[in-house]
Amino acid sequence: EHALTLLKQFETILQRETLKSDLDSKYTVIFHNYGLDLETVQKIYDKQKNLPPTVRNAPPVAGNLIWARQLLRRIEDPMKKFQANKNIMTTKESKKIIKTYNKVARALIEYETLWHHAWCKSIEAAKAGLQASLIVRHPKSGRLFVNFDREIL
Repeated sequence: EHALTLLKQFETILQRETLKSDLDSKYTVIFHNYGLDLETVQKIYDKQKNLPPTVRNAPPVAGNLIWARQLLRRIEDPMKKFQANKNIMTTKESKKIIKTYNKVARALIEYETLWHHAWCKSIEAAKAGLQASLIVRHPKSGRLFVNFDREIL
């Protein structure tokens, strides 16, 4: 991503046609490296999607969502910069990289959506536990007990 930012800065400075063609060749090399990075992200996703590394002290759902968004951001930001360069986006190799990008991005968004929907369903189940009385009296002995639903934790 840093190489792409650097090339963007040179793009506005360079005016001669020979220098612009050199710049386009550099864009092509960086785009190819981006394709390799896409494959790496796809392998990371496939390997870690069942038990992703999460940040310390984050709830499981939030940790999984943060992990998926970091992977998505890793592939999304460079692609936005590449889209501005029409010369790169029209080559045959770029079509394959774009297809891989769409596949990985779709998988990450679906992963995030599945976790979000599962979390919403668990909230509905937790609401039922929160509606119950917290302290109840035993009908035979008359002692007080805490009526706590372990699912809330």
